[in-house]
Amino acid sequence: MRAHDGPKRSYRHTQPERQPEVNDSSARCVLRPSFCPVRATVWLGLLCCLGAAVGPVRAGPRYSSRIVETKSGAIRGVILELNSKHLEPVEVFKAVPYATPPTGSLRFEPPKKLPPWTGTKLADTFSNVCPQNFPDISNRTAVLLSMPKGRYQHLKRLQPLLANQSEDCLTLNIYVPGSGSRGLEAPYSIFFYVHGEAYDWGSGNPYDGSVLASSGHVIVVTVNFRLGILGFLKTRASLSPGSGGNLGLMDIILALRWVRENIGSFGGDPKRITIVGHDTGAALANLVLISKSGKGLVQRAILLSGSALSPWALIPDPDAVRLEVSQQMACHLVPGRNGRKPSTDDITDCLRDKPIEALMGVRLTSVRFMPSWGPFLPLEDSLDPEFAMEHSGEGFITSELMLGATTTESYNDFSASDIQYGLEEDQRNRLLRTYIRNAYTFHLNEIFSAVRNEYTDWDKPIQHPINIRDSTMEALSDGHTVAPIVKVAYLHARRGAKTYMFHFAYQSKESEYPQRLGSVRGEDLPYIFGLPLVQGGPGFPQNYSRQDMGVNEAVLNFVTNFCKTGDPNEAGHQQAGQAQSPPPVHPDYGTAKERTRFRQITWETYETTTQQYLSISTKPKMRTHYRGHKMALWLNLIPQLHRPGDPEVSMRHHHFREREPHYYAGSVRAESFSRPKSLYQNGLINDAQESRQESFGTECTPDPTMGEVLQEAGGVPGDTPGNILTDEEEEELLEKLANRHYYSYTAALGVTVGVGCLLLLLNMLIFAGIYYQRDRTKRKSQASQSSTSGTLTGGIGGSGATSGTSTSLSGSNGTPDESEIPLTTLPSPSPVKAKRSIEPPPSYATLPKRSGGTNQTGVHNQHHQHQHHLHQQVPACGGHGTGYGGAKETNLGSPSTASRSGASTLGRSSTGSFCDSSSRSRQQQFSQQQD
Repeated sequence: MRAHDGPKRSYRHTQPERQPEVNDSSARCVLRPSFCPVRATVWLGLLCCLGAAVGPVRAGPRYSSRIVETKSGAIRGVILELNSKHLEPVEVFKAVPYATPPTGSLRFEPPKKLPPWTGTKLADTFSNVCPQNFPDISNRTAVLLSMPKGRYQHLKRLQPLLANQSEDCLTLNIYVPGSGSRGLEAPYSIFFYVHGEAYDWGSGNPYDGSVLASSGHVIVVTVNFRLGILGFLKTRASLSPGSGGNLGLMDIILALRWVRENIGSFGGDPKRITIVGHDTGAALANLVLISKSGKGLVQRAILLSGSALSPWALIPDPDAVRLEVSQQMACHLVPGRNGRKPSTDDITDCLRDKPIEALMGVRLTSVRFMPSWGPFLPLEDSLDPEFAMEHSGEGFITSELMLGATTTESYNDFSASDIQYGLEEDQRNRLLRTYIRNAYTFHLNEIFSAVRNEYTDWDKPIQHPINIRDSTMEALSDGHTVAPIVKVAYLHARRGAKTYMFHFAYQSKESEYPQRLGSVRGEDLPYIFGLPLVQGGPGFPQNYSRQDMGVNEAVLNFVTNFCKTGDPNEAGHQQAGQAQSPPPVHPDYGTAKERTRFRQITWETYETTTQQYLSISTKPKMRTHYRGHKMALWLNLIPQLHRPGDPEVSMRHHHFREREPHYYAGSVRAESFSRPKSLYQNGLINDAQESRQESFGTECTPDPTMGEVLQEAGGVPGDTPGNILTDEEEEELLEKLANRHYYSYTAALGVTVGVGCLLLLLNMLIFAGIYYQRDRTKRKSQASQSSTSGTLTGGIGGSGATSGTSTSLSGSNGTPDESEIPLTTLPSPSPVKAKRSIEPPPSYATLPKRSGGTNQTGVHNQHHQHQHHLHQQVPACGGHGTGYGGAKETNLGSPSTASRSGASTLGRSSTGSFCDSSSRSRQQQFSQQQD
């Protein structure tokens, strides 16, 4: 083989004479020298692909001047000028092989290390994607019955990018900042991206990492790995490591090893590798962290919209898949090599001899919400993912972790009609029932009731279909994506590792998804890769505002800072002897106020108590307990409900009573009458570990008499087909169970009602006694007041004390006296024991007048002083509410006026004869003294 060092030729591996064939489910393309019957359509798709690929590029690529020496051989890339004045050029290496092509005898075998090539390889074009079955979107009307419009548009953009397929697809795409090893931040940290979408289709080629590499000063690596039947089929019944299964996961691990060994030649730091996965790619990245083969390969991880704990992350029964493939490929009839008899325990040789289009034609029985293909357990020596993350998993615990989710993770699970018009209550019930039956095994009725109760707005008796749709989307999002992410964050933080979590709540105003739903699954990816800064890229929309750019710059800073230091708040990787500079701020990216909001925020770590996370929106904010109450349902209550219980209870007890198809919204799993075989039953995890159940809520204890009822009803232990109850026996059993529960509930209800009535009667008696005692006290008080009033009237001549008023006494010249004497309420006098006077009061009384003017003022002053002395010595006289002289609040202008007023009042009084007589006698004595 010859190596070309010039810029106009590229090195290509020699292809075999017979080109591998790929049968695409949508265009039915076969990759022969004449690619497919509809070549015009494919070429048109390729032209669209080329047009979309140059979206973020300002000028055509030119070959790089440097040659990178790797352990696999020399390689030359291309330089791309990006469509932004703020971004430096990027050096791109496309289709870099990291393993021997898995063709021929290497099909269905673990990936082999790539032997070195000679010469210089030109990495200027993308490789073919791995063979896959892309969704059939040829009939738009039929497609919109199962997916929303936004999803349909996204698939239309991706389809041309995934047209060329080949088994020789184990390649990497590497994006390096243009400055290379001469950059200030070199050696660069690594952003290793594992694509998602599905386990049976997709590629790393559509995800352009040039903007992320240029803006964040990191090296971006995207990977292609085997998918579907070639990547996740268990071809052998043996569970030993490397027995033919999880090959796609092994491809990713080998790619990480290649990067660790060779990235230093590109200017990267092999000790700062961050694995990033989205959707199914996040589940694979999570499995790499807990796999012993992946130990030490990565230092950090970012999981977006997925994890290994999601119900869709693993295939529950890979042996059933192998049997189904064997039936469709007739491997159970084909003898094996070396004269072996036909067997379904090992179908590797059978499938190796099949053409690729035949393998791509396999259609498995699928159920809604769950994948047909995917990884399965055990993962080499790794056991249950949750157990590994909680107890072992050294790679998991030693890596910093960032997790993120969008608002509506279940958007793709609904049809266009559901999104536009909403759901009725019976549609909601069918969707939830379908998901629960396909995701869980035990106590399905109880789980369904708990979910429906939690996501129903009981404050509104009549709910709008749009509101029902929103709550159903939230339930499915929480169940299959958000709650598992929160669980992974909790397990990681509880073991003391550094954990960060975010909610991507931002949605562009130009988004093709409904604004009411908030951000949907996948809307965060353009912001992770920085595409709004260059107005989009291949496979993504190309209309972004300045506000979108401002949010994108902040997201890029968070992500790249985490890749560099493990802390999203750090400004960058600080080299020895170098000052740490803040990230650049470009005026074209958002307003100054928006940029300030993100710079002032401090992203706190996720703790098990506070559970803090960052809400990314136009107004970023640290919050706590994301959907806390609903997370408690999925992480506390449902795990307690999803327990097998007594092994003697039939599996029929766990099934839905609704078995007819119209009770479900899509295909469902067949009912199982035998307990599923698990790793626990196979002895891989001991009984102590199986019985360990961490509970954050209240555990309901089972009814101890349930076994007696089952025996009385004729139920037999075990779940073998011979012990399955007939429909009549089942109805009788359910009726007896219902009656027993009815009687027990009735007795409990009777006791509750009786105790309630008794307490009500006791409360009524207590209140009656309190009211009776209060009335009795009131009557006694009134009688005491009446007695006191009568005593005062008869003994003193007045009917009460003086009121709280004041009287101002003035001299004859109208000027006030030296003091104003307030008339205050005096204490009631004691009963007078002397003999009461019965002399009737005169009809009137007058004061004697003195002639002469010289001594008049002195006489009046003496009279005023004398009356003041009488007021202090003698209790006030008069009726109720009266002051001195029996009048109400008065201002006596002169002694004569006061005398006449007091005399007139005394003359009209019918009571107080004692006061009138005393006053008259004192006046007479005063007159005599003056004479």
